[in-house]
Amino acid sequence: MGFFNRLIAKSVLALAFGLPTVALAQDADRIETLVTVDADITQITPFTLNDPMSDVTSVVCPFKDRVDYEPGRVKCGFITVPENREVPDSRMIRIAFAQILAEGRLEDADDEDGSADNEDEIVVREDPVAYLTGGPGVGISVYVERFLDHEMTETRDLYILNQRGIGASEELCPFYSQTRRELVLSTTTEESEREDAQRMLDCFEAATARGIDLRGYNTVENARDVRALRRALGLETWNVWGISYGSHLGQMLVNVDPEGIRALVLDAIVPNDLGDLMRLHRWIDRDFGLIFEECERQQARTCNDLETRMSAVFDRLMDTPLAIPAMDEEVFPSGSMVLPAAIVAFAPFQMMYEQDEHPAIPAVMTALIDILETQDPEVMKGLAGAGQDGLPDYSEAMGAAIRCLDGYTAAQADIAAEDLAENPRFAGGVFTVEGSLAAANACIDAGLAPRDRSDYQLIQTSIPTLIVNGEWDPITPPPLAERIAPGFTNGRLIIVPYAGHGPTRSMSECGTQVMTDFFDNPVQDLSALDASCLEKGPEPPKFVTYLQSRATLKLAGMAIEDEKSLIAPAIYAGTLIFTLLAALIAIAFGVIARRFAGTSTYLPNPGPARTRVLGFSSAFSSLLGVSLIGAGAAAAMEISEISLLAGFAPPAKLGSIFAMLGGLLGFVTIAVALTTKSQRPLRWRTLIGLPLTGLAAILSAILLIRWDLAPW
Repeated sequence: MGFFNRLIAKSVLALAFGLPTVALAQDADRIETLVTVDADITQITPFTLNDPMSDVTSVVCPFKDRVDYEPGRVKCGFITVPENREVPDSRMIRIAFAQILAEGRLEDADDEDGSADNEDEIVVREDPVAYLTGGPGVGISVYVERFLDHEMTETRDLYILNQRGIGASEELCPFYSQTRRELVLSTTTEESEREDAQRMLDCFEAATARGIDLRGYNTVENARDVRALRRALGLETWNVWGISYGSHLGQMLVNVDPEGIRALVLDAIVPNDLGDLMRLHRWIDRDFGLIFEECERQQARTCNDLETRMSAVFDRLMDTPLAIPAMDEEVFPSGSMVLPAAIVAFAPFQMMYEQDEHPAIPAVMTALIDILETQDPEVMKGLAGAGQDGLPDYSEAMGAAIRCLDGYTAAQADIAAEDLAENPRFAGGVFTVEGSLAAANACIDAGLAPRDRSDYQLIQTSIPTLIVNGEWDPITPPPLAERIAPGFTNGRLIIVPYAGHGPTRSMSECGTQVMTDFFDNPVQDLSALDASCLEKGPEPPKFVTYLQSRATLKLAGMAIEDEKSLIAPAIYAGTLIFTLLAALIAIAFGVIARRFAGTSTYLPNPGPARTRVLGFSSAFSSLLGVSLIGAGAAAAMEISEISLLAGFAPPAKLGSIFAMLGGLLGFVTIAVALTTKSQRPLRWRTLIGLPLTGLAAILSAILLIRWDLAPW
């Protein structure tokens, strides 16, 4: 998660989902004055940091109402640090942190009461782990929620520091994305980038007016905050674990607090000098190359003609962006949204982050292409609504400040033209040359030009370190990990086949086994460390053929317009299912009753057995079909919520076939019942019940066809 996730989300969905405000005026002369990351490195005069020791103040966790945890499992507090340690009289700010206590500690407490089973006793280690969060700009609540179930927190306490300028750590710019919505007018990627640059300037100006020293919001100060927390907790050393931007923060911590790091794990690598990190078109082109290569290897039916169709749709949308009515005119006062060309690539790109989602990638790509080719208005409403969800607990302002001061924004501007020329497949879909320069110059205008590069060199250290990277990591791919590895003389590089972003996190059991063995004895020969489960990686994704359906997007579009509009379809579908279920039970109960009734019991003639068999078969087939479609929906959700864009996973298609068969049997049931009535008397319950059963089966099939759930 983090900056890379947000940056791509912002770049790809900028036009549609409202990133910026007014255009940034800029001429050619101004662009030429851009300061690049490759500027000469100058030495600064040594100075004494304003870095007093902080006390720890305990507080009720600010996310208490959002994250479910047992009492005593999570504790929170804050430390007080200078906003800018390089300024003697800097104001002081509070930074929140959370501590997830090792699960074994709670079990030990249960043992004392005699209420726990000691057969599988967990051995708690006393050396804690500091987890370095992503972004920059992502708050701690999402990490606390996720790591409560991570096996690493069974044996070791985990400390998570909320980066400065985020939420409970004194948010820099509240309402960053909600301000000046009346000026969201962009229709191209470049216009969106310019608007976003102006929004950033507005934020920085407002923050400065409130007395905030924005120069203190960079990775060097973030690393100093991590050191301050360690010292405040009274810990001489701890183990450090950083993923994504956290890996950059971890490298910076090597510069700032090497004596405090007992052992270091870096995952999803962002080089300290940034390197080729910002060559986003190169990495996205690599991502889709991996997908198409795997399609070819599997000869997967769901991949048929996928690459050609995707390129065609992308090219068409680059020439003519797709405008659709906005769902929320308070957010989009112009009344329209523009979907950028790169929307066809956005969902698959996001799904590459998690290897569990990989099996559905081709199905989602196919669905997006179909949607953008047909442009069904009902479906487009749902697609537009789906794109408005942002990252929870995320500070765009903090992310923007760090990107300016660390040089991310300048690095992108510096390589933009070369990156676009090198990788033309998605050229202009993620960023443009002019827009990147506008953002870099906005940083300079705000007084946040990149810091001196002496702090941002590749790390040289002998600290015991594991460097891990997923082969399918979409935004921090293996070449970046390979770039930093030589500087870690007591390190080991592990590339995890088929893994996405952060395999030490996503492969909980395996990652914990490797990290626990490493943390237990960091001075061991790392080449002998058993990391075979990481080196093997997850199983290759088996691409799944979905029952392609737009039902979820249609329902989403209806809900966005008026949630009450879902009531009628729900009642209609519920009534049909209830009718079919009642018929199934009644027919089965009647057979059982007649089988076990005494000879003296009188039961009216229910008519020929074939009518009851047909009615039962119609109801059973329809209900089985609906159940299998529901199972397919659950399976799709388990793979990825995003995969619902494609419809439903197996066994949904088989369910659709059964439902259609049920509808056909419904026709036959009605016809046979009416024919039988013309030949002989039937009891009124049979005469009403069987045609009603057949009608319910027919209407169920029609409903599924109406909602794009037919097997054809």
